[in-house]
Amino acid sequence: MKRSKLFFILLIILLFGCSEGLKGVESDYTIKVTGANQLPFSGHYTIAGTGAMPKPVQVTGKAPGEYTGKGLAAACVIRKTTAEGTLKVEILRGKEVVSTTETVAPFGIITLGKIPDTNSIINQILGKILG
Repeated sequence: MKRSKLFFILLIILLFGCSEGLKGVESDYTIKVTGANQLPFSGHYTIAGTGAMPKPVQVTGKAPGEYTGKGLAAACVIRKTTAEGTLKVEILRGKEVVSTTETVAPFGIITLGKIPDTNSIINQILGKILG
C-alpha cells in the first residue's frame, strides 16, 4: 500500500514536470456511481492529467451519477450517506472498466484508483528510477 501511494505521488510530480511531452498519452476517464436507484452518496474524485496539480472535486448526489475527464490516472472516494442499498463505483478508461467495487455496508465507503498500466511508458520510467 505504501509503495502504491509513493508511486502515485511520484507520478503526479513526474507529470507536473513533464506536462507538454505527455499530453498525447492521456485517456478519457469516466467514474460511474450506480447501485440502488436514487441512493444518496457523497465524496470526491480526481483525474490527474498533464497540467497543473489536480485538486479533488467534491461531489454529492443520488445514484446514478457520472463524472468524466481526460488524464493519466483517476481516483475516487465515494461514501453511501444512508444505511440501506447497494453502492457500486466503476472507473472506465474509454469504454473499458479498469477498476470496480461495490458495498452494501451501512454508510459504506468505496476507494478506487487507476494508475497507468505496468507496461506504460510512465511505469517503465518509474520502475527504472525506483529499481
